[in-house]
Amino acid sequence: MQTLTKVAYIVGLSTLGLATISCDTTGHDEFTEEMSALRSVSANVLINEDFMGNNPFSQVHQQLPVSHSFNTVEDPQDRSNRVGRFELRQDDPIQSNGKRSEVLFPAQDNRDRWYSYSLYLPANTFERDSDNDIITQWHQAGGGSPSTTVRVHNDRFLVKSGNRKEDRKDFDLGPATKDTWHDFVFHIVHSPGSDGVLEVWHNGEKVLEERGGNMYDMELPRWKIGIYKASWMSRNTDTRMRALMFDNVRIGSQRANLEEMMVARNSSSASSGSSSSTGGGSSSEGSSSSSSSSTSSSSNDSGSNNSSSSSSSSSSSSSSSSSEVSEDNTDDERRGWRNNRRPSRRSWGWGWRR
Repeated sequence: MQTLTKVAYIVGLSTLGLATISCDTTGHDEFTEEMSALRSVSANVLINEDFMGNNPFSQVHQQLPVSHSFNTVEDPQDRSNRVGRFELRQDDPIQSNGKRSEVLFPAQDNRDRWYSYSLYLPANTFERDSDNDIITQWHQAGGGSPSTTVRVHNDRFLVKSGNRKEDRKDFDLGPATKDTWHDFVFHIVHSPGSDGVLEVWHNGEKVLEERGGNMYDMELPRWKIGIYKASWMSRNTDTRMRALMFDNVRIGSQRANLEEMMVARNSSSASSGSSSSTGGGSSSEGSSSSSSSSTSSSSNDSGSNNSSSSSSSSSSSSSSSSSEVSEDNTDDERRGWRNNRRPSRRSWGWGWRR
Protein backbone atom coordinates (compact mmCIF):
# COMPACT_ATOMS: atom_id res chain seq x y z
CA MET A 1 0.00 0.00 0.00
CA GLN A 2 1.25 3.42 -0.83
CA THR A 3 2.62 5.25 2.18
CA LEU A 4 0.43 8.22 2.89
CA THR A 5 1.70 11.54 4.11
CA LYS A 6 -0.03 12.66 7.26
CA VAL A 7 -0.63 16.30 7.98
CA ALA A 8 -0.86 17.18 11.64
CA TYR A 9 -2.94 20.22 12.39
CA ILE A 10 -2.63 22.33 15.51
CA VAL A 11 -5.89 22.63 17.35
CA GLY A 12 -7.65 25.93 16.74
CA LEU A 13 -9.61 26.78 19.80
CA SER A 14 -11.14 29.96 18.56
CA THR A 15 -14.31 27.96 17.95
CA LEU A 16 -14.01 24.67 19.82
CA GLY A 17 -11.13 24.71 22.27
CA LEU A 18 -9.62 22.28 24.66
CA ALA A 19 -9.98 22.28 28.37
CA THR A 20 -10.59 20.34 31.47
CA ILE A 21 -13.97 19.65 32.96
CA SER A 22 -14.66 19.80 36.65
CA CYS A 23 -17.06 17.64 38.61
CA ASP A 24 -19.62 20.38 38.94
CA THR A 25 -23.15 20.25 37.61
CA THR A 26 -22.63 22.22 34.42
CA GLY A 27 -20.71 19.57 32.50
CA HIS A 28 -19.22 22.23 30.18
CA ASP A 29 -15.59 22.73 29.19
CA GLU A 30 -13.74 25.92 30.02
CA PHE A 31 -11.16 27.11 27.51
CA THR A 32 -7.74 28.20 28.76
CA GLU A 33 -6.06 31.36 27.48
CA GLU A 34 -2.98 29.40 26.47
CA MET A 35 -4.95 27.03 24.28
CA SER A 36 -7.32 29.61 22.83
CA ALA A 37 -4.31 31.56 21.54
CA LEU A 38 -3.38 28.75 19.18
CA ARG A 39 -4.33 28.89 15.52
CA SER A 40 -5.03 25.90 13.31
CA VAL A 41 -2.90 25.32 10.22
CA SER A 42 -6.21 24.79 8.42
CA ALA A 43 -8.87 27.11 9.74
CA ASN A 44 -11.63 24.65 8.86
CA VAL A 45 -10.08 21.64 10.63
CA LEU A 46 -10.57 22.34 14.31
CA ILE A 47 -9.12 19.11 15.68
CA ASN A 48 -6.78 16.56 14.18
CA GLU A 49 -5.34 13.54 16.00
CA ASP A 50 -2.88 11.53 13.93
CA PHE A 51 -1.28 9.53 16.80
CA MET A 52 2.26 10.44 15.76
CA GLY A 53 3.09 12.20 19.02
CA ASN A 54 3.93 10.84 22.47
CA ASN A 55 0.68 11.49 24.30
CA PRO A 56 -2.43 11.35 22.09
CA PHE A 57 -5.84 12.25 23.51
CA SER A 58 -4.14 13.83 26.53
CA GLN A 59 -6.55 16.77 26.50
CA VAL A 60 -9.84 14.89 26.15
CA HIS A 61 -12.09 13.07 28.59
CA GLN A 62 -10.69 9.54 28.73
CA GLN A 63 -12.90 6.62 29.73
CA LEU A 64 -10.08 4.08 29.71
CA PRO A 65 -10.26 1.83 32.78
CA VAL A 66 -7.08 -0.26 32.32
CA SER A 67 -3.71 -0.07 30.58
CA HIS A 68 -4.77 -2.09 27.54
CA SER A 69 -7.85 0.11 26.93
CA PHE A 70 -5.92 2.43 24.61
CA ASN A 71 -2.43 2.48 23.14
CA THR A 72 -0.67 3.67 20.02
CA VAL A 73 0.63 0.86 17.83
CA GLU A 74 2.28 0.32 14.47
CA ASP A 75 -0.06 0.69 11.52
CA PRO A 76 -0.79 -2.84 10.20
CA GLN A 77 -0.41 -1.56 6.61
CA ASP A 78 2.33 1.07 6.98
CA ARG A 79 5.21 0.43 9.38
CA SER A 80 6.23 4.09 9.34
CA ASN A 81 2.86 5.16 10.73
CA ARG A 82 1.31 5.01 14.21
CA VAL A 83 -2.39 4.56 14.93
CA GLY A 84 -4.64 4.50 18.00
CA ARG A 85 -5.79 1.08 19.24
CA PHE A 86 -8.82 0.69 21.53
CA GLU A 87 -9.40 -2.62 23.32
CA LEU A 88 -12.31 -3.80 25.46
CA ARG A 89 -12.55 -7.14 27.28
CA GLN A 90 -15.67 -8.54 28.87
CA ASP A 91 -13.97 -8.78 32.27
CA ASP A 92 -12.63 -5.20 32.20
CA PRO A 93 -13.72 -3.09 35.18
CA ILE A 94 -16.81 -0.93 34.77
CA GLN A 95 -16.06 2.61 33.62
CA SER A 96 -18.71 5.34 33.97
CA ASN A 97 -21.45 2.77 34.61
CA GLY A 98 -20.67 0.69 31.54
CA LYS A 99 -18.29 -1.56 29.66
CA ARG A 100 -16.35 0.88 27.55
CA SER A 101 -13.03 2.05 26.17
CA GLU A 102 -13.76 5.52 24.79
CA VAL A 103 -12.71 9.14 24.60
CA LEU A 104 -15.10 12.09 24.77
CA PHE A 105 -14.38 15.30 22.87
CA PRO A 106 -15.10 18.83 24.16
CA ALA A 107 -18.51 20.47 24.05
CA GLN A 108 -19.52 22.09 20.78
CA ASP A 109 -20.53 25.67 20.08
CA ASN A 110 -22.04 25.25 16.61
CA ARG A 111 -24.62 22.79 15.44
CA ASP A 112 -23.03 22.39 11.97
CA ARG A 113 -20.00 20.13 12.27
CA TRP A 114 -17.89 17.70 10.26
CA TYR A 115 -16.32 14.57 11.76
CA SER A 116 -14.02 11.99 10.21
CA TYR A 117 -11.67 9.11 10.90
CA SER A 118 -10.14 6.04 9.34
CA LEU A 119 -11.09 2.74 11.00
CA TYR A 120 -9.40 -0.66 10.91
CA LEU A 121 -11.06 -3.86 12.18
CA PRO A 122 -8.52 -6.68 12.61
CA ALA A 123 -10.01 -10.08 11.80
CA ASN A 124 -8.37 -11.70 14.81
CA THR A 125 -9.54 -9.12 17.39
CA PHE A 126 -12.90 -8.04 15.98
CA GLU A 127 -14.69 -11.26 15.17
CA ARG A 128 -18.30 -11.32 14.04
CA ASP A 129 -20.78 -10.66 16.86
CA SER A 130 -24.58 -10.69 16.64
CA ASP A 131 -24.65 -8.04 19.37
CA ASN A 132 -23.99 -4.35 18.77
CA ASP A 133 -20.60 -2.71 19.22
CA ILE A 134 -21.03 1.07 19.44
CA ILE A 135 -17.89 2.65 17.99
CA THR A 136 -19.06 6.27 17.66
CA GLN A 137 -21.57 8.30 19.67
CA TRP A 138 -23.07 11.75 19.59
CA HIS A 139 -24.19 11.87 23.22
CA GLN A 140 -26.17 14.55 25.01
CA ALA A 141 -25.93 15.11 28.76
CA GLY A 142 -29.18 14.03 30.36
CA GLY A 143 -30.34 12.33 27.17
CA GLY A 144 -29.84 8.72 28.27
CA SER A 145 -29.28 6.72 25.09
CA PRO A 146 -27.29 8.64 22.46
CA SER A 147 -29.35 10.25 19.73
CA THR A 148 -26.94 9.18 16.97
CA THR A 149 -24.48 6.29 16.92
CA VAL A 150 -22.30 4.26 14.57
CA ARG A 151 -22.36 0.53 15.31
CA VAL A 152 -20.97 -2.72 14.04
CA HIS A 153 -23.58 -5.49 14.06
CA ASN A 154 -23.15 -8.89 12.39
CA ASP A 155 -20.21 -7.47 10.42
CA ARG A 156 -22.26 -4.55 9.06
CA PHE A 157 -21.79 -0.84 9.69
CA LEU A 158 -24.98 0.80 10.95
CA VAL A 159 -26.01 4.33 11.85
CA LYS A 160 -28.87 4.79 14.30
CA SER A 161 -30.32 8.30 14.59
CA GLY A 162 -33.41 10.24 15.57
CA ASN A 163 -34.80 13.02 17.75
CA ARG A 164 -36.60 10.67 20.14
CA LYS A 165 -35.36 7.34 21.44
CA GLU A 166 -38.43 5.49 20.21
CA ASP A 167 -38.22 7.08 16.74
CA ARG A 168 -34.57 6.44 15.95
CA LYS A 169 -33.97 4.60 12.70
CA ASP A 170 -31.24 2.20 11.60
CA PHE A 171 -29.35 2.82 8.35
CA ASP A 172 -27.12 0.14 6.84
CA LEU A 173 -23.84 1.60 5.54
CA GLY A 174 -22.41 -1.62 4.15
CA PRO A 175 -20.13 -4.51 5.16
CA ALA A 176 -17.60 -4.08 7.95
CA THR A 177 -14.76 -5.69 6.01
CA LYS A 178 -11.83 -6.84 8.12
CA ASP A 179 -8.10 -6.15 7.76
CA THR A 180 -8.55 -3.03 5.65
CA TRP A 181 -8.89 0.67 6.34
CA HIS A 182 -12.34 2.27 6.16
CA ASP A 183 -12.49 6.05 5.64
CA PHE A 184 -15.58 7.68 7.18
CA VAL A 185 -16.69 11.30 6.94
CA PHE A 186 -19.81 12.60 8.71
CA HIS A 187 -21.43 15.97 8.10
CA ILE A 188 -24.12 16.72 10.67
CA VAL A 189 -26.30 19.74 11.20
CA HIS A 190 -27.40 18.83 14.72
CA SER A 191 -31.09 19.62 15.18
CA PRO A 192 -34.21 18.11 16.75
CA GLY A 193 -36.26 19.54 13.89
CA SER A 194 -36.78 19.24 10.15
CA ASP A 195 -33.64 21.27 9.35
CA GLY A 196 -31.33 18.55 10.65
CA VAL A 197 -28.85 17.00 8.21
CA LEU A 198 -26.95 13.71 8.46
CA GLU A 199 -24.56 12.86 5.61
CA VAL A 200 -22.11 9.95 5.62
CA TRP A 201 -19.33 9.07 3.18
CA HIS A 202 -17.65 5.66 3.28
CA ASN A 203 -14.40 5.36 1.32
CA GLY A 204 -15.24 8.49 -0.64
CA GLU A 205 -18.74 7.39 -1.64
CA LYS A 206 -21.80 9.00 -0.11
CA VAL A 207 -23.80 6.19 1.49
CA LEU A 208 -26.36 8.16 3.50
CA GLU A 209 -28.18 11.46 3.34
CA GLU A 210 -30.96 11.88 5.88
CA ARG A 211 -32.85 15.07 6.71
CA GLY A 212 -34.83 15.67 9.87
CA GLY A 213 -34.30 15.49 13.61
CA ASN A 214 -31.05 13.82 14.66
CA MET A 215 -30.70 14.96 18.28
CA TYR A 216 -32.91 15.37 21.33
CA ASP A 217 -34.34 18.78 22.16
CA MET A 218 -31.59 19.75 24.60
CA GLU A 219 -27.97 20.90 24.53
CA LEU A 220 -25.71 19.97 21.62
CA PRO A 221 -24.20 16.48 21.66
CA ARG A 222 -20.57 15.63 22.33
CA TRP A 223 -18.62 13.25 20.13
CA LYS A 224 -17.24 9.95 21.43
CA ILE A 225 -15.18 7.27 19.71
CA GLY A 226 -13.88 3.91 20.88
CA ILE A 227 -15.78 0.79 21.92
CA TYR A 228 -18.90 0.55 24.06
CA LYS A 229 -20.70 -2.75 24.70
CA ALA A 230 -23.55 -2.48 27.18
CA SER A 231 -24.61 -6.12 26.92
CA TRP A 232 -21.49 -7.25 28.74
CA MET A 233 -22.88 -5.69 31.88
CA SER A 234 -25.50 -8.44 32.13
CA ARG A 235 -24.83 -11.28 29.70
CA ASN A 236 -22.43 -12.97 27.32
CA THR A 237 -22.32 -12.32 23.59
CA ASP A 238 -20.55 -14.14 20.77
CA THR A 239 -17.19 -12.62 21.69
CA ARG A 240 -15.17 -11.84 24.81
CA MET A 241 -12.77 -9.23 23.45
CA ARG A 242 -12.94 -6.37 20.94
CA ALA A 243 -10.05 -4.34 19.55
CA LEU A 244 -9.96 -1.88 16.65
CA MET A 245 -7.80 0.98 15.39
CA PHE A 246 -8.43 4.62 14.50
CA ASP A 247 -6.34 7.04 12.48
CA ASN A 248 -6.70 10.68 11.40
CA VAL A 249 -9.49 11.60 13.80
CA ARG A 250 -10.83 15.04 12.88
CA ILE A 251 -13.50 17.59 13.71
CA GLY A 252 -14.23 20.30 11.15
CA SER A 253 -16.09 23.58 11.29
CA GLN A 254 -19.23 24.45 9.34
CA ARG A 255 -16.97 25.68 6.51
CA ALA A 256 -15.11 22.38 6.10
CA ASN A 257 -15.57 20.07 3.13
CA LEU A 258 -15.01 16.46 2.20
CA GLU A 259 -11.47 16.93 0.88
CA GLU A 260 -10.32 18.70 4.05
CA MET A 261 -11.81 16.06 6.32
CA MET A 262 -10.76 12.82 4.67
CA VAL A 263 -7.27 11.33 4.60
CA ALA A 264 -7.66 8.46 2.14
CA ARG A 265 -6.37 5.27 3.74
CA ASN A 266 -8.59 3.06 1.58
CA SER A 267 -7.48 2.93 -2.07
CA SER A 268 -11.02 3.54 -3.36
CA SER A 269 -11.36 6.75 -1.33
CA ALA A 270 -8.87 8.77 -3.37
CA SER A 271 -10.66 8.11 -6.66
CA SER A 272 -14.15 8.69 -5.25
CA GLY A 273 -13.62 11.64 -2.92
CA SER A 274 -13.11 14.44 -5.43
CA SER A 275 -16.48 13.88 -7.06
CA SER A 276 -18.42 13.58 -3.81
CA SER A 277 -17.48 16.81 -2.07
CA THR A 278 -20.02 18.90 -0.24
CA GLY A 279 -19.27 22.40 0.96
CA GLY A 280 -20.41 23.28 4.43
CA GLY A 281 -21.44 26.89 4.09
CA SER A 282 -23.68 27.95 6.95
CA SER A 283 -26.12 30.63 7.92
CA SER A 284 -26.89 31.85 11.43
CA GLU A 285 -26.46 29.19 14.11
CA GLY A 286 -24.36 27.23 11.64
CA SER A 287 -27.28 25.79 9.69
CA SER A 288 -25.80 24.31 6.52
CA SER A 289 -27.07 24.80 3.01
CA SER A 290 -25.68 21.55 1.62
CA SER A 291 -25.08 21.17 -2.10
CA SER A 292 -25.62 17.42 -1.95
CA SER A 293 -28.42 15.83 -3.90
CA SER A 294 -31.74 15.61 -2.16
CA THR A 295 -32.53 12.50 -0.18
CA SER A 296 -35.40 10.20 -0.88
CA SER A 297 -38.16 10.49 1.66
CA SER A 298 -38.54 7.88 4.38
CA SER A 299 -41.31 7.00 6.76
CA ASN A 300 -41.16 8.26 10.33
CA ASP A 301 -43.14 5.41 11.82
CA SER A 302 -41.94 4.75 15.36
CA GLY A 303 -39.39 1.98 15.54
CA SER A 304 -39.20 1.50 11.76
CA ASN A 305 -35.87 0.86 10.07
CA ASN A 306 -35.51 3.06 6.98
CA SER A 307 -32.60 4.41 4.99
CA SER A 308 -31.90 6.90 2.22
CA SER A 309 -28.79 7.44 0.12
CA SER A 310 -27.94 9.79 -2.71
CA SER A 311 -25.47 7.39 -4.31
CA SER A 312 -27.04 4.05 -3.51
CA SER A 313 -30.09 2.64 -1.85
CA SER A 314 -28.84 1.49 1.55
CA SER A 315 -30.72 -1.49 2.88
CA SER A 316 -32.32 -1.01 6.27
CA SER A 317 -30.93 -3.01 9.17
CA SER A 318 -33.16 -5.44 10.98
CA SER A 319 -31.35 -5.62 14.30
CA SER A 320 -31.99 -8.41 16.76
CA SER A 321 -34.15 -7.84 19.80
CA SER A 322 -31.01 -7.51 21.88
CA SER A 323 -29.93 -4.39 20.00
CA GLU A 324 -31.74 -1.99 22.26
CA VAL A 325 -29.74 -3.31 25.20
CA SER A 326 -26.58 -1.93 23.63
CA GLU A 327 -27.28 1.69 24.46
CA ASP A 328 -25.14 4.08 26.40
CA ASN A 329 -27.65 5.13 29.05
CA THR A 330 -25.19 6.91 31.31
CA ASP A 331 -24.74 10.64 31.62
CA ASP A 332 -21.02 10.14 32.02
CA GLU A 333 -20.07 13.38 30.31
CA ARG A 334 -21.20 15.17 33.46
CA ARG A 335 -18.56 13.32 35.42
CA GLY A 336 -14.99 14.46 36.02
CA TRP A 337 -12.18 14.04 33.55
CA ARG A 338 -10.10 10.89 33.61
CA ASN A 339 -6.61 12.03 32.75
CA ASN A 340 -3.89 9.83 34.20
CA ARG A 341 -1.18 11.23 31.96
CA ARG A 342 0.18 14.74 31.99
CA PRO A 343 -0.44 16.66 28.76
CA SER A 344 2.56 16.72 26.47
CA ARG A 345 3.67 20.09 25.15
CA ARG A 346 3.95 19.18 21.51
CA SER A 347 3.07 20.88 18.26
CA TRP A 348 0.78 18.10 16.98
CA GLY A 349 -2.72 16.97 17.74
CA TRP A 350 -4.04 17.96 21.13
CA GLY A 351 -0.71 18.98 22.64
CA TRP A 352 1.25 22.19 22.30
CA ARG A 353 4.85 23.40 22.45
CA ARG A 354 6.20 26.37 24.36
